[in-house]
Amino acid sequence: MNFLDHLQLDLNRIDELATGDLNAPVSSCPGWDLGRLIGHLGRVHRMALAVISTGAMSPAAPADLAAPPDDHGALRAYFSESAAQLVHDLSTTPLDAPCWTFLRTGDVTAFWHRRMAQEHAIHRYDAELAVNDPQPIPVDLAIDGVKEYFTLANLRVLPKRPDFVLGGTLHLHTTDSPDGEWMIEQSGSSLVTSHGHGKGDAAVRGTSSDLLLALWGRKDLTSTTTFEQFGNPAVTASLAALGGN
Repeated sequence: MNFLDHLQLDLNRIDELATGDLNAPVSSCPGWDLGRLIGHLGRVHRMALAVISTGAMSPAAPADLAAPPDDHGALRAYFSESAAQLVHDLSTTPLDAPCWTFLRTGDVTAFWHRRMAQEHAIHRYDAELAVNDPQPIPVDLAIDGVKEYFTLANLRVLPKRPDFVLGGTLHLHTTDSPDGEWMIEQSGSSLVTSHGHGKGDAAVRGTSSDLLLALWGRKDLTSTTTFEQFGNPAVTASLAALGGN
């Protein structure tokens, strides 16, 4: 899978939406409008560029990153300029070039190919919700995103939730790809994911896009309309409540 191809398509779509009503509310990000979402992404670009372009092994201080402008006309330029620079730097920097990442090991530029593609897939969906045209995340990217979610949840979400209890094993199963099956269980303060078929205390079946969006809180993992549900609903509800950050 070429993460940059996915990233470029989503950047193009968000840039297109940036020509519309930036006051449109983004229902999946409470309190945000489209302008704030686009400004957030421009700032994310600058955060990533600060380490990709320099090889820095620590993140840039927030005060060193240019803040999104208030003017809507300037906001689109703020986004478009950093989007183009992001694609350029990711395309020209070796995948194994060292730089800071969220990971504890393997701090190389390849991380940012995946993270930026996944970040923009979710936020492209958010932006399309604002104009009532949400499109699913492509199957290959969504399946990869489910795997990435559990890596990031262990590093960034669960440490803030010392009281989290999954309460059993959970089987996630995509309906649109044979590659999308995972068994989830809790081991201490971490979630352990194995790829493949299994029988859990609970199971959820749905499209790869819907499963990824539910893990990031954009859909309801416990829904019996979006997903087929099996087994102990409390286990599914526990994971649904974990969400992202």
